[in-house]
Amino acid sequence: MKNIKRFLLASLVVVLVITSLTACSSDGNKPSSEPENTGNDTNGEKITIGVAQCHMNTPYRVALKSEMEQTIAEKGLNWEIILTDGQNNSAKQTSDVEDLIQKGVDLIIMAPVQSEPLAPVAKRVMDAGIPLILIDRTISTEDYTAFVGGDNVMIGELAADFIGEKLSGKGNVAMIQGTLGASATNDRYKGFVDTIKEKYPDIKLISDLTGDYKRDMGMKVMEDLLQANEQIDAVYSHSDNMILGALQASDAAGRTEGMITVSADGQKEAFDKIKEGKLSASIIYPTGAKEAVEIANKVLNGEKVDKINLIPVTLVDSENVDEMYDSGF
Repeated sequence: MKNIKRFLLASLVVVLVITSLTACSSDGNKPSSEPENTGNDTNGEKITIGVAQCHMNTPYRVALKSEMEQTIAEKGLNWEIILTDGQNNSAKQTSDVEDLIQKGVDLIIMAPVQSEPLAPVAKRVMDAGIPLILIDRTISTEDYTAFVGGDNVMIGELAADFIGEKLSGKGNVAMIQGTLGASATNDRYKGFVDTIKEKYPDIKLISDLTGDYKRDMGMKVMEDLLQANEQIDAVYSHSDNMILGALQASDAAGRTEGMITVSADGQKEAFDKIKEGKLSASIIYPTGAKEAVEIANKVLNGEKVDKINLIPVTLVDSENVDEMYDSGF
């Protein structure tokens, strides 16, 4: 009797195992009813992205915001964007990012005001388990998921070569820097100065004052330069916004003609000045907004991304301004 019970029990176990295996096999042959994670939602809810801008008071920043929103819409991403304005103040931006951490956003995209002061809060973002994408500017540590932006060192190099060749390797050059301590400023300075020293030793850098990427400050710096220097052969500005202010000052002083002027970013207003013969060149600096959205979406989907994502830059002068005009903003 005991043997019969054992036989029946064993038979029952076998039947249950076979039934279980059959059910698993049958489900495995059907398409999954669960949608793939496309970065559009998390358990049916919107994904929240914090965008911590260093400031919002230049055409470049406005273009970055607009291009990011356009890319999100084109890709059909169900993202809610929380945009903060650091007002070009590292302490303010640090507070902005800390607030985004408290809100529990799914990912943060940050254009840091300055590289050193924003490093600690970047670490806090990563420690909180929130992916951090840096756009346009970097920080002084490796505490971020990925960086995307134009090659700022190359901007300096292109500007140096353009000016060096136009001046036949000799002359006085004034530089108008952007926000001091910002990685973009540091790199645009380095690329220019290193190239001048290496290839054009007879060119003299007579000034490197900051215009803080602001038009009115660019004008003020240029006014001071014109008063202090009888001969300025060329001006290299870290942004179109500042050179447009500088051109106002040089126009008012009657000293624009014959002066080589080079800037960066790629504003259509700057391209117009090239067409008018008042600006020599502008170097297109892509916002990186489209690429940042694509990288963020990959990160949210668990895909691997490159740590550094540099976007090529392009010099625009009188020879190609018509061709490149629509690439500006």
